[in-house]
Amino acid sequence: MSIGSTHRAAINAFNAAAVKPRPVSHRTIRTAFLDENVDLPLRLSDDDVGVVLDRHGCDVFTVDVNNERPDQEAMAIALFIVECVNEAAGFTEEKLDA
Repeated sequence: MSIGSTHRAAINAFNAAAVKPRPVSHRTIRTAFLDENVDLPLRLSDDDVGVVLDRHGCDVFTVDVNNERPDQEAMAIALFIVECVNEAAGFTEEKLDA
């Protein structure tokens, strides 16, 4: 799944106008997810291996839906993705715990 065309166009236009491309802002990442009805930050499900949920506990995606990987691998992959998305959106553990 990719960022919606509106957001991708805005990101491409911003990068094209810049002398040196800059990272996408936290606000842009959060808005792109909100436009897809995903309220960040993401988190792992406590009940289901590889299931990633949004702030409200709604399913966002599942890693290894066919159970082809050991549970530990699926959990690690899901955690890596969650950490990357949350960091890109400006969430850190310190902010989440506050």
